[in-house]
Amino acid sequence: MRIVLIVAQSLDGFITCHEVPGVAWASAADQKWFRATLSEFDAQVMARATFETVRDQILPAKPTDPTRIIMTRTPDRYTEDSASGQLEFTADLPGAIHHKLVDAGHKNCALLGGSVAHDAFLTAGLVNEIWVTIEPRIFGQGTPVVRMKQDQRLELMDHQRLPESDSIVARYRVLP
Repeated sequence: MRIVLIVAQSLDGFITCHEVPGVAWASAADQKWFRATLSEFDAQVMARATFETVRDQILPAKPTDPTRIIMTRTPDRYTEDSASGQLEFTADLPGAIHHKLVDAGHKNCALLGGSVAHDAFLTAGLVNEIWVTIEPRIFGQGTPVVRMKQDQRLELMDHQRLPESDSIVARYRVLP
């Protein structure tokens, strides 16, 4: 199964504007590209804080939604939001999440953040590609793409300027 980390970041590497959660700061071009891109994926993984930011947009879970796995230390807090095979909350490590998705027949998983999920999947060696939208903004502080020390080698697959914007999407392959 292919796992693609998808992220929008400021030019200086932050996925939040200061301490404000979410990516409402991202350009309309990126938000349009992101929504279209998600149709390529039959599964999504995100950390609890990311889920809390988009909760109103993805609840209630619908049968046509991709499988969404939310990483949390307290999955029991989300029992009423859970929908088996559609929206699941787990304290499992990335390897167990990966195996569960593979066993369920999933082929393409979007890793949507935040830095906790990025760190966990990168450290486990499970990320195959990273697609990053570089927004023409500088914040100076905020949540970084990753928090843990990483030394991931990447190979540029392609890049594009999003229509009617100064935003750039770069797609990288993670090298062994």
